[in-house]
Amino acid sequence: MPDSSQSNGQFRYNRPVTSSPRVLLLYAKAGAGHRRAAEAIATRLRQLGATVATHDAMRCTHPLFRAIYVGGGLGLITRLPRLFDLAYRATDRYAIERVLRGPRHQAQRLSSARLLNTIHAFRPDAIVCTHFLPAELCAGWRRSGQLTSPLLTVVTDFEPHRLWQHRGTDGYCVASEAAADRLALDGIDRSIIQVTGIPIQSEFASRLDRAAARDRLRIRPERPLLLIMGGGLGVGGIDHVARSLIRHPLDAQVTIITGSNRALRRQLKEMSADWIVRGFVDNMSDWLAAADVAISKAGGLAASELMAAAVPMIIPASGLTGHESANARYLVSQGAASMAESADDAIHQAARLLNDSAARAPMQAAALRAARPLAAEASAEFVLRRARCVKNETKYALRNTQYAIQG
Repeated sequence: MPDSSQSNGQFRYNRPVTSSPRVLLLYAKAGAGHRRAAEAIATRLRQLGATVATHDAMRCTHPLFRAIYVGGGLGLITRLPRLFDLAYRATDRYAIERVLRGPRHQAQRLSSARLLNTIHAFRPDAIVCTHFLPAELCAGWRRSGQLTSPLLTVVTDFEPHRLWQHRGTDGYCVASEAAADRLALDGIDRSIIQVTGIPIQSEFASRLDRAAARDRLRIRPERPLLLIMGGGLGVGGIDHVARSLIRHPLDAQVTIITGSNRALRRQLKEMSADWIVRGFVDNMSDWLAAADVAISKAGGLAASELMAAAVPMIIPASGLTGHESANARYLVSQGAASMAESADDAIHQAARLLNDSAARAPMQAAALRAARPLAAEASAEFVLRRARCVKNETKYALRNTQYAIQG
């Protein structure tokens, strides 16, 4: 466990005398996926003997910047999804991103001085970012010499948008060969790219016994189970799916996971007493093991967990924008998911899959083929390997410089 405590977003350390590598994992609290990926890698790094700390980079930014960055981005997704999608696609173009990168980085840097101090306080041997904001900041500090620790970026989407790509990064972990090819096409050295998958906790890596999971959850073993999730940030269209479910009831058990969206949870409980409605759950692996079909938004972490559990996905297209559109295209291309044009279509597809195991089987097999359940292990090992490599390269460069000066 890390020898650390937190106060107002800052770390306080009493660093012991140790030879174990020190790794700082940075995420941003903009959805739970980035944090879950960091925690999955941290778990494996500790097993490998590293001293590890995870930290929400947003806690070290100016409150106004934080409100604009998180609130503004979420506001675009929920209120103006088409504008958000347009901005996402525009900033993935080289010419536009090249113009915006300087001013964006400058604004981020001015609002994030405390983050640099936090990093220095930990004295990491490696920095790992599972969100593009700290990745961009740390890459800038690497280029300016304010940070010397190797920087690794773990891309938590199936497509590595240009927001993830920054000169000064020493290594990338990506979800698939297609993602690695995309980075290489964008000019990133293929030798620093590792295909690992999107990191998930080990509890999702081993498929749990379905009957035992249902017994722990106290749900009926003989009836099919539809799992609906994705409304934790107020996005994902769960409310539309729920209303369609009222109009077209299914002969199945229905569980809806709403995360931190308390208002949605109350609303759903009022709509039907037959549904199992949960907020945050600490036994998601059991729910995935018990589920026959899932209606879900296309988040990178949620999709990776569903594929590892071989649960067929139905992704509602309504409101699907930006990175989730790209994720959905990848999942459908792999055969692990299908797109639903409307909430009614999602329910009709769910009914067909729930009642026909032969229709589910190809999607289950495709999910298992595309899944990378050991992504956290692969990412952690790449981080340590790449960090050692970069440190050795730095030592050699410094030694050669000293020889050149002496000569």
